[in-house]
Amino acid sequence: MKSIFLFILFVIAISCTAQVYPLRTFTDIPENAYIKDLNNELIPYEGTWKGTWDNKTIFIYFKKIKKHMNHKENNPYYKDILIGKFKVINSNGQVLFDNTNLSDNDAKIEGTRFFSIPYRRYSLFYLDPDICNSTGDILIKFLNNTSTQLDWKFSDTTDVTDSSCQYYDANPFPQPLPKEIILTKQ
Repeated sequence: MKSIFLFILFVIAISCTAQVYPLRTFTDIPENAYIKDLNNELIPYEGTWKGTWDNKTIFIYFKKIKKHMNHKENNPYYKDILIGKFKVINSNGQVLFDNTNLSDNDAKIEGTRFFSIPYRRYSLFYLDPDICNSTGDILIKFLNNTSTQLDWKFSDTTDVTDSSCQYYDANPFPQPLPKEIILTKQ
């Protein structure tokens, strides 16, 4: 009984020492800290968004998650981010792309951070192993005070596509995401 009490006390002590920082922290943080959405800035982005381009309709599902960030070898930490999953259908109703069944850890769109200059926007990164490891940067910002419309800008940053890619000679190369679109919250 005494050892259970000491173990519980130890767990409480460790959890109390974990440092929590606001989402807009841009300085170095200690190991195992938590960059938390204390002001609920990500919540308005959560949900289903819809837009059309080139006779296609895209549904994007944004969700806030707590992610373990371990890209800094000796300084892992936790951070609240948005993830995005999407489904694209053509004008005939045929599903062209659908990754909505992926686990949250395998989402192809993952948030990075907020920018405030020249206007407030949120940055996301796209990585698609199913389309030759295509990559890109996404910037989103609200277009109205009710947070029901998003301006979406996508720039493809894919470096090289080699012959091992199933779409190497595809013409046109698959484009699952629009370059620019206005998304409306559903």
